[in-house]
Amino acid sequence: MVQKDERTRLRPWKSIPRYRARLEGGILLHPERPPRDSHDAIFIVALPRGSPVLRMMERVSTGVEGLDAMLRGGLLPRRPYVVSGPTGSGKTILGIHFLLAGLRRREPCLLVTMDEPPFEIKSNMGTFGWNIDRLKILDATPDVRAHKRTRSVIDIGTTMDVRDMEDVQGMRQSSQIKALEVTVHSVQKMIKQEFANRLERTKEPYERIVIDSLTALKMFSMQGEDSRILIQSFMRFLAELEATTVIVSEHLNMREIETEFFLSRGEIRLHKWLDGNVIRRAISIEKFSGSSFDDRIRPLTIGNAGIVVFPNAQASFRTEDTNLRVGESFLESRIIEDVSNVLDAVLRSIDEAHRRQVPVKDVEVALSRAMVHFQRRHYQKALKQALACDSQLKQRLGEVPPPPPPQPTTPPKPPEDQR
Repeated sequence: MVQKDERTRLRPWKSIPRYRARLEGGILLHPERPPRDSHDAIFIVALPRGSPVLRMMERVSTGVEGLDAMLRGGLLPRRPYVVSGPTGSGKTILGIHFLLAGLRRREPCLLVTMDEPPFEIKSNMGTFGWNIDRLKILDATPDVRAHKRTRSVIDIGTTMDVRDMEDVQGMRQSSQIKALEVTVHSVQKMIKQEFANRLERTKEPYERIVIDSLTALKMFSMQGEDSRILIQSFMRFLAELEATTVIVSEHLNMREIETEFFLSRGEIRLHKWLDGNVIRRAISIEKFSGSSFDDRIRPLTIGNAGIVVFPNAQASFRTEDTNLRVGESFLESRIIEDVSNVLDAVLRSIDEAHRRQVPVKDVEVALSRAMVHFQRRHYQKALKQALACDSQLKQRLGEVPPPPPPQPTTPPKPPEDQR
């Protein structure tokens, strides 16, 4: 498309600096505001799903208005994010906010629960007046209790059961309990199978997923240093689903940084502390790759309507101990950010190597060692190991030519009378 100026010269529309884009349901409008003179034109460009421009501009609402403001409009789509915080800080509530926002937009949403049984979640969320009957839930809690219904008892070790929330009321109310083994592979298999089943039924994939919680999964099935490899594999699996995923997690060991926190594309941290005889709450964005964000700690309340974030207010901490618990020191946070950026770059390069079928097994082993150092807060060792991995990957990828880019599709020419 071209733009004709007052001297009748033709210029590409992209060269006009005052043209700003506005996105409305996959349609890109240029300019954002109406033109001021008759020589300007408004261009409407239809963007296909998955377009890089669309991905840069599109945002996914968290369901909490104040949090969306802190995120400059919401989460970037089709990426995994971590919601962290202590027990009772509102992590599950925030996850349900996120899913409800999707249901209001008629987006397919899935809740994978590994902590609370479905009927408890439904009961707890009912106190806010929320109707979550249309929400699909995958029950992966570690025990199964028999109950009367037309279908068989759920057995996450051998079968899978995904249903609407409205169908869970009779679950887990019998005294008969059968212990089952819950593993990362079994949960991953269930999610993958449910995605395949949904595509076969409706041709529409899930767009929003909440995993509640990764902490429970680690406690049930991950012991020792292999847990880092399992988490790395699980996070990569979630990223490949191309759904916007919120993963609920806790800091089990405050002296170590859990693997999921630096493998995710962002972390939203909920804070909770005792101020005299009053419980205070706050929220912060610890990491948000690919976007600017509000890096201050903002106050948060949980009321009759759920979570409310005050993006223009400051959270005040009256005691020195609280300050130490709420955030890392400035210097340490900068070091963590530097190491995280290198680790993110290495992970992206590993994904590219897999795409080009370049062998990088030894680099993945070395990266696991770097993650161990990072978890134990040995930042210099982690950085040194990660930089070595990055150097090896660049060398190997440089020796293999990249695959040819996809051929651009030429838009159909308009009829002669419309030119």
